[in-house]
Amino acid sequence: PLQGVCFLEIGAGAGVPSWAAMKCGAHVVSTDLSDTDRIRCLAECAGRNYQQILHSNAPDDKKETLLANASRTRVCPHDWGSSVDGVVQALNSASESKEKQQLFDVIIAADCCYMPWWHKEMLESIYNLLSEGGVTIVAFALHGNTDDNDVWKIVDRAKDRGFCVEALDSQQLSPPYAAMESKQ
Repeated sequence: PLQGVCFLEIGAGAGVPSWAAMKCGAHVVSTDLSDTDRIRCLAECAGRNYQQILHSNAPDDKKETLLANASRTRVCPHDWGSSVDGVVQALNSASESKEKQQLFDVIIAADCCYMPWWHKEMLESIYNLLSEGGVTIVAFALHGNTDDNDVWKIVDRAKDRGFCVEALDSQQLSPPYAAMESKQ
């Protein structure tokens, strides 16, 4: 279902959602902080995932389509709340359509809410990058670095910013070792 979808990951870290989307045929832009090493690592991950597609055993017609979309994958720096021009340019520089500046159909923010002092800026970036009718998925864990209630304020802040919000039920994962708190 991601074939041809304009997909953005913000605060990507290692970019796992980006590379999964790339392998499903999405037009991916993956962003993280304006830090040279972070962006270099993301770009290397993008290249390695492209090579996996290139050397896969997928049927030639499917591989050709995946490679065409994967070759449009871009990595760029973006500090939340700053100008989104570079991110939009990254998407549109690889676009086949030169008629209109595209925005993103799907935006993922995976585990980006543990710093509630950045919520406003993160939501501002999402607001400016999301296409009309687009969907954003914000998934997070409670890290214990700040008050849990402050992290959960992302829901009300998103509503206040004008987003239609559907908060899914929390899922408790089993702690990987006995000394770790359950909320992790």
